Amino acid sequence: MVDYNKKTKEELLEVIRQLEERLNTQSVSESSCSYSIPGRFREEYYRDILDTFPDMITVSDYDANFIELVSAPHTNHVEGVSNEELLHSNLKDVVPAEAYHRIRANMDEVIRTGETHTARHSLMFHGKMRHYENRVCPLGDKYLLCMCRDVTELVETETALIDARTKAEEADRLKSAFFANMSHEIRTPLNAIVGFSRLVIGPEHESEKKEYCEIIERNSELLLTLFNDILDLSSLEAGSVVFTKEKINLYLICLKEYDTFRDKVSKGVLLKLDEVDTELTILGDRGHIAQILSNLLSNAVKFTSSGEVHFGFQRKGNAVQFYVRDSGMGIPARRVATIFERFGKLNNFAQGTGLGLTLCRMLVERMGGRIWVRSGEGCGTTFYFTLPIG
Repeated sequence: MVDYNKKTKEELLEVIRQLEERLNTQSVSESSCSYSIPGRFREEYYRDILDTFPDMITVSDYDANFIELVSAPHTNHVEGVSNEELLHSNLKDVVPAEAYHRIRANMDEVIRTGETHTARHSLMFHGKMRHYENRVCPLGDKYLLCMCRDVTELVETETALIDARTKAEEADRLKSAFFANMSHEIRTPLNAIVGFSRLVIGPEHESEKKEYCEIIERNSELLLTLFNDILDLSSLEAGSVVFTKEKINLYLICLKEYDTFRDKVSKGVLLKLDEVDTELTILGDRGHIAQILSNLLSNAVKFTSSGEVHFGFQRKGNAVQFYVRDSGMGIPARRVATIFERFGKLNNFAQGTGLGLTLCRMLVERMGGRIWVRSGEGCGTTFYFTLPIG
């Protein structure tokens, strides 16, 4: 053991001596400053330099047994393993099995080709992920010199920058989609309001004015809904929405929504509040639960030209599951996965912000529940969402 430790030191120092000779033989200009190190101090000088390296520099044999720790002997480089333990161990004893096979493959490549190999490895130590850059090069014909640098902070910074760039690109995409969508959705009701307002004050018959006023009212309500959706989404994303908890009767909330929508369904469409537990109460936010039901019922009524729209709820363990079921046009399979995303409108001809289902998802999740949909094109649609009872 002593002999080949001495040999590896001599080989390493020989590399250093060769480098020094090359430096000393280079010609320098008169303005440059050069100096040489006395021979008796050279080994100590370079040893001091190696000891200040933050990287772990080791010498190992071809079987991955650690022979010598060259740099910073007073610093523990491997979490949970002392330097003394490191020098009496094999690589497979200090790294996870999966990482060992990857590093071992790199070492075998160096042994086979005689060329330096550099790679990054991610290792899990005591539940914490660390990232290392590992450079392996041949040292003589029996040993390998390994330089290992902890690049965890660098990798985390790179990841954070990539995430920030991705979020910035997504924000820019959503901003563009928002303005493109809003320019159309706001202009449509405004044109109707302005146009029919002119007709109302014109010389038309009195019988027509009532119809025009109803059109103005509908488009004014639509415009108000657009702005409310935008403001609600902004408030949710900013975390400024307050969620209250009070004891509420779910049947009474559903009954109020039924009264609101029963006159809004198309002719030939039946809106039905299914039989439910009229005494079931939960602790929740009355206004936000009503808002979710209102958005879902609004969509169901909008996309159902004939048939039925059912809604209700039932207890499921410690939660309540609500549903809104329609016999309308259904959702194409390609759209189901993205229906809760912003501007996820079913078609470009339906009026609305494309934010309603996004708001539903965010409200449900903030109240500790989840929301999902089952649908098929031409087969109707059912939206479900759950909320905790307590």
